Amino acid sequence: MCGLVGVLDRRGSATRFRGALQRAADAIAHRGPDDEGFWFDGAIGLGFRRLSILDLTVAGHQPMASHNGEWTLVFNGEIYNFIELQRELEKVGVVFRSHCDTEVLVEALAHWGTRAFERFNGMWAVLAWHAPTRTLYACRDPWGIKPLFLSDQGDWIGFASEIKGLRALGCQHQGVEPLSARRYLDSGLLDTDEHTMFAGYERLLPGYLHAWRDGAKVLQQQMADGTQSVDLPPFRDNERGEADFRAAFSDALLSAVRLRLRADVDVGTCLSGGLDSTTIACAAARFLTAERVTTCRHAFTALLPEFDESRYIRPVLEQTGAEWHITVAADSQLSEKAAKFFLTHDEPVHSLSPFAGYLVMELAAQANVKVLLNGQGADELLAGYSSTVGPFLRSVIQQDGLREALRQAKLEAGSSLGGAALLSRSAGSAAARSLFPDVEAWWRHHRAMRQGHHSGNLKVPNNGPLGPPRTELQPSSGTLAAALDDQMRHSPLPLYLRIEDANSSAFSLEARLPFLDPAVVALARAAPARLLRRDGMNKFLLRSILPGLVPEVVWQRREKMGFPVPNGRWLHGPLRSVVLDTLSEERLKARGWYNVPEVIAARDRLLDERISEPSPRLRSLFLLERWARDHLDAPVPSPF
Repeated sequence: MCGLVGVLDRRGSATRFRGALQRAADAIAHRGPDDEGFWFDGAIGLGFRRLSILDLTVAGHQPMASHNGEWTLVFNGEIYNFIELQRELEKVGVVFRSHCDTEVLVEALAHWGTRAFERFNGMWAVLAWHAPTRTLYACRDPWGIKPLFLSDQGDWIGFASEIKGLRALGCQHQGVEPLSARRYLDSGLLDTDEHTMFAGYERLLPGYLHAWRDGAKVLQQQMADGTQSVDLPPFRDNERGEADFRAAFSDALLSAVRLRLRADVDVGTCLSGGLDSTTIACAAARFLTAERVTTCRHAFTALLPEFDESRYIRPVLEQTGAEWHITVAADSQLSEKAAKFFLTHDEPVHSLSPFAGYLVMELAAQANVKVLLNGQGADELLAGYSSTVGPFLRSVIQQDGLREALRQAKLEAGSSLGGAALLSRSAGSAAARSLFPDVEAWWRHHRAMRQGHHSGNLKVPNNGPLGPPRTELQPSSGTLAAALDDQMRHSPLPLYLRIEDANSSAFSLEARLPFLDPAVVALARAAPARLLRRDGMNKFLLRSILPGLVPEVVWQRREKMGFPVPNGRWLHGPLRSVVLDTLSEERLKARGWYNVPEVIAARDRLLDERISEPSPRLRSLFLLERWARDHLDAPVPSPF
């Protein structure tokens, strides 16, 4: 985890931003407290804050130039296959001065050009200056694990790892972005595209190579995401074929964990008791002597009394021998920590659930652990959410026929009627509807719940500053593959990655995500639907490789808790004053976005009647207004 800032000056003198770059680097110093550096060349100015993970010496200092002097870059992230790439480059005569992945990256650019990005297994946000052509390149990893924001200010463009950096750089914005705010209030959606919640600040699209020459954008080209080069086993539709595919997936996931243990500092894992974090913790315990691998001796958990998963965690600790670190949010500290949490996130969050992750990162920092492995991406990649039941059944109809789809629908209905409802709609089958006579009634209820942001009295005025409604949630009518791709690229994974990055960087930590390894992604994409869900089980492909790797009590569990927090107890108790202050009548009227009497009435019902969960619309209103108070209203300095 590091932080970068940059200026591309269309007037050709980036040194005039020297003070602004220093302020911007200071604003994101939490991302890299170990070192800083600055570099200027005519129109370009780069600043950097380093968190030392690989090669802790000054040899890893950034900005870093290639041996031939053609490339200079700043880089946030990790290239996990840097050892293999270094050996390949050494064979053609490249001599390395350090033992870090940054030098491998810049020398790979010098040798292979920008196609080098397609060789990387890792996560990255890079600003790279090519001196011979006076071209600035920017690139993010295929899934956007590492953030990069920009703001075009007319005669200059600012870049930063966080919006805090853009603000400190002096990038002026035009207030709230109506498109983003209205979509969030209407649908609960965040981070679905390049628009941020600020008009005038945008996130660079992940997986693309962007370039500017003479101040003009000259390139926005999608790069290969690394999955194309993965050798996939031929899938045979029989028991032996499935076994071979599972073995390949197991090898890929174990390799992904091994690569993400490469570090010269302590590495730990987040451990919730669920499939994903347990798999990573147990896999990490297997690699004690691999090259440049650090032992994974720590596991971190937010153990809230309402959601105690210790009965799933203790067998994992016994098997791995990891030291268990537990954080419990004391009510007396909750308001103060929540205030810091809201300041950490430059854009709204979707709920209070990310606060649990924030507390885990704080705990890891207190234990002096700099790298944490986590399970982000597994649900979106492997059909972990109940919303994938419908697309799954449609895919089964296409691949295996209606009879098998009806059988799977009955098994999915063991916990919910959702599978049968979606099947009856997608297949138009009287047989499906006859299995569940109340399917249509259930479907109407399900749709109303998914569109909960539209229901009730908390309507956002259509003629207000945020304009008319932007988005209506409609159930997916595509295949499982299409639904999973949408979850990976649009919602919810980009939001969760943004939250993971902000939570970890707030405490100078680096979060690594094995499930987003190219080989793991490629195999999951190639798997037929019946390998991703089966017989009422989500993430079937992952479950099928876990016997012998993780304790049985974990891999057989069917319920999914996610990252729950006790909303009711917190909102009615230690956070009550926060709710009242954020949603005060005075503030709401001054904002001008809401129907104030309706919001006040809903707020009072939540608090006075001790409702356990706020409605989706009230929750979004609270979180959006809190963001506006902490971030939108804060003044932006001049760059000079």
